[in-house]
Formats: sequence, structure tokens, C-alpha cells
Amino acid sequence: GDESASVVVMDVHSGEVLALVSTPSFDPNAFTKGITTAYWRELTANSRAPLTNKAVTGQYAPGSAIKMMVALAALEGGILTPDHKVFCKGYIQLGNARFHCWKKYGHGTLKMVDALKYSCDIYFYDLALKTGIERIADMARRFGLGEHTGIDLPGEKSGLIPDKKWKRKVLDQPWHKGETLIVGIGQGYVLATPLQLAVMVSRIANGGFAVTPHLVRDTVTREKIVPRQEQDFPSIGVSSVGMALVREGMN
Repeated sequence: GDESASVVVMDVHSGEVLALVSTPSFDPNAFTKGITTAYWRELTANSRAPLTNKAVTGQYAPGSAIKMMVALAALEGGILTPDHKVFCKGYIQLGNARFHCWKKYGHGTLKMVDALKYSCDIYFYDLALKTGIERIADMARRFGLGEHTGIDLPGEKSGLIPDKKWKRKVLDQPWHKGETLIVGIGQGYVLATPLQLAVMVSRIANGGFAVTPHLVRDTVTREKIVPRQEQDFPSIGVSSVGMALVREGMN
């Protein structure tokens, strides 16, 4: 309808981008002969930003999509096992602050797979605190968050995966435990583009290979068509046990 949205569909093995959609949009043909002042004002005043390619330049809080990164960071860091249990009563207390789950009265006792299945905030608050922001940030970057994906389009934004060093450099402030909690559910300073999230999920789905997205399949020269080389993408280096567990939770 008239709502804002973005869709990215990509092949998880080759990196071929099959769909890259941002809506509402505009007709670029209108600009070839010049547009009216009224039309320009209509485009620039629209709160849903039709001039922005949301798929590659829209930076948003990823929310619960970050939870797979928190789970993998905890497992790879040897912080806990897949059988780690957390009791969700609907909130967790940290100092004098209370952090809530989306489910008001809680999920009860959960292991990791079910915590992913039900997207329990309390479980991932607990995981984030035990794992620490540095391990979470490292894992998120390995899966393509917080940096350019390298897609063959101009103007791509890098998103943001914060850590202690970033906050000290940019805001000249120390990192707080409460900030680790909210990063654990993809809020706070965390930002990602829809394309980055597609890349992240592709790397999970393909078994942990650092696939990169591309739009152009062939390069056309005056003499011939040069097909894009098949690539052997490097391994991210995450254990198959962790990857299988996260995929099970996502399924």
C-alpha cells in the first residue's frame, strides 16, 4: 500500500541479488526533462522518504534480528552451552532499572533454541550481559553488520555496531551494562540496512561462508560478455554446532 518498506532477496550461495526494493519510490524518468517545483516539494516533503533507497541507505534498529549474533557470540566465546536455561518472568532487573520482555508475563524457562523461536528478550538480555559487548560486536561484524557489504551500487551506508571504543571515541563516554542489554535485542546505538540483514541471514543459511551481494552477473565489453567469476567465499570460522543451533531456532 502506501506504507514504507524495503525488500532484499539474495541467493545465499552466490550472492546474486534477485530483488532490491524500496517503497515508496519515484519515477527517475521524470528527471530527464526536468521536474516541476511542486513535484520536487512533494518528493522532499514526503515523510516516507521516496528519494531514499532504503535497502542500501536506510539505517534502522535491527531489533530481534540481532539475537542470532548474540547467541553465536555466546557459544563461540565458550560463555555457555546450548542447554543454558533462563527463566523469563517478563522483566529483568539491573541496578534500579527494569528491562522488559515483549511478553508481559514472561515465557517461563527457556533453552537457546526456544529463546530464538519465541524471540524472548529476557533470555538475550541475560546472554548479552554474560557475553559482553566486545564479543557481540565482533560476531556481528563477521556476519556483515556495521560495515559496507561491497554491493555494486553507490551510496551504501555502513550501519553501526557499537562497542566501548566507539562510544569513547564518538561520545567521549564510558560504556554501561544497560547498553549491553539493549544491544542484545538490537536496540540502542545499533543500526543496520535491510541489505546488511539479508547478508547476515545468508551467511547463516549457507553454513557460515562470507558471501557478498552483487547485482551485475555479467560484464559486457565491446568484444564479448564476461561472466562474473564463481567465488569460493571464505569461511567465517563459526562452529557447525553453533550454526546448526541458530538455524534450528530460526526454523
